[in-house]
Amino acid sequence: MKPSLIRYFIFPAFILLFVIQEGCRKTGSFLDQKVGASLNEDIVFSDSAYTMDNLADIYEGLYFWYNTNTPNSSNGPWDEMTDEAETRWPGGHNIPNQVFEGTFGTEFYNYIQSDWTHFYTRIRQCNIFLQNVDRSPLSGVLKERTKAEARFLRAYHYFLLMEGFGGVPIVGDTVYGLASLNVQVRSSWEDCVNYVVSELDDIAPQLPVRYSGLDYGRITRGACLALKSRLLLFAASPLYNGGSPAEDGNLKPLTGYPTYDASRWQKALKAAQDVVSLGAYHLETDNDTKPGYGFYHMFLQRVSDEIILARMQGPNKDIEQHEQPKSRGGDYRRYPTQELVDAFPMKNGRAIGDNASGYDQDNPYDNRDPRFYYTVVYNGASLMNKTSNQMEPVWTYKGAPQDGLQPVTSNTATNTGYYVRKMMDDQVTANGTARTDRCAPILFRYAEVLLNLAEAANETGNTDLALQQLIALRKRAGIDPGGDNRYGLPAAPSKDEARELIRNERFIELAFEMQRFWDLKRWKAGDWLDGQMMHGMQVTKNDDGSFSYKRIETRHRYFGNLIYYFPIPLDEVSVNPALLQNPGW
Repeated sequence: MKPSLIRYFIFPAFILLFVIQEGCRKTGSFLDQKVGASLNEDIVFSDSAYTMDNLADIYEGLYFWYNTNTPNSSNGPWDEMTDEAETRWPGGHNIPNQVFEGTFGTEFYNYIQSDWTHFYTRIRQCNIFLQNVDRSPLSGVLKERTKAEARFLRAYHYFLLMEGFGGVPIVGDTVYGLASLNVQVRSSWEDCVNYVVSELDDIAPQLPVRYSGLDYGRITRGACLALKSRLLLFAASPLYNGGSPAEDGNLKPLTGYPTYDASRWQKALKAAQDVVSLGAYHLETDNDTKPGYGFYHMFLQRVSDEIILARMQGPNKDIEQHEQPKSRGGDYRRYPTQELVDAFPMKNGRAIGDNASGYDQDNPYDNRDPRFYYTVVYNGASLMNKTSNQMEPVWTYKGAPQDGLQPVTSNTATNTGYYVRKMMDDQVTANGTARTDRCAPILFRYAEVLLNLAEAANETGNTDLALQQLIALRKRAGIDPGGDNRYGLPAAPSKDEARELIRNERFIELAFEMQRFWDLKRWKAGDWLDGQMMHGMQVTKNDDGSFSYKRIETRHRYFGNLIYYFPIPLDEVSVNPALLQNPGW
């Protein structure tokens, strides 16, 4: 019988593979080590350097459904399956296209299987490390610290599994071997939440609030609390808090809490407040250089008071290569939707549909929230041009050479009239030699914590506290305060109105940070997103050189019940029927 991935495929118990990419060479980091060999446990854990290299390899695998080497996934296909972005590739093999049509073909299942495998691979590596580190020559203090780090990494990968699949098998500290029986069962959603929270509560006090120098980028107390905040926000949200669509009584507890409990929002609020109470993190703010410059600059830093945890890497141009338009040598992998563009308010903070906003449909990109200009490349927006070595416009109007609007059936240029700009360096082009000394992806940053706090506060009835977080974010964004210093926010919105404000703020603040898909899932957004048509902007260049604008349709979205929980991989359920399959699969 084919062995389960949980117990065997994820490296045999007596073999550890080290394929560690070079770390951050410019300033150095704990990932600078590079070892290329297959070594048995006795050798690895008899040598302090190999022991630390083993842990560094687990760190190296940090990503959140985020694979920068899979072209058709565009850093993970999930953004393109929401109202945030359109996909470049029109072929039926492209995962978003399969989901749009509800076909869920081979590529979709393979992608899901690869992530399941990756996450359990890392969990197993953590267990091997925890099982052996005490016999290593590391100091007692270092042993305890690294065990706490490994336990965080294990908890983090359990959370990623829970995001995708709901309740999953919790293997504890066990390292399964070839002779182990395939009898693992899925733990309930509640048990998974309790397990991860318990692990984080136990290890957080053992870790420092921050690191510097070569240890910067290691797991900190803040990372533990930030993960707890994210998890408990999920646990309190509509899909998991008594809202599972599962009809089978056996699946209900695997896909969420069977009944709603308002106190879960209070737990989520406290978890976010615990991060804030550390006093270690702040929004990077600079509105003097340019409105919203702090929001832009933060993504180009290796070290920032806003970054809680990021995947360490050396100077790079990864984002520019993946997202920039053809004229800059990029792969232009995904395109912002008109829905995202419309979500950005004006610089006075008012929504574009507000009569007092000043929005001009004939000049739709004037006087917008400064974050818009750092998130979206629109017709006429400037990007560095390698040839001239200066900022020059990108033309996305219909018929423009290289970067102009193309039909959805093409993969040669944008099909929405937009390109991604988020997290890019103004001085870097995909076809140039310059690099940015940043780390990516950022797994947790302080802005997300404030948004978590806002959402949980509003759901517990503290709307004023919720809006204080939005005001802080908008102030940093460079939005005008207005005469009432509310940055365009209403004075006394209802709880329902505030909820929509908070959700919209998450949409624009966290755009292209791999949050939107998971937010829509936990909000159980299929009721309003499923079947909806997405849009772009067709820009026409007139004879006098001016431009006219027309909204166009791109593709509809599928966001039905099947998307809320991914299928447990067929290889798993075929060898172990005790692993109950998710509803609808």
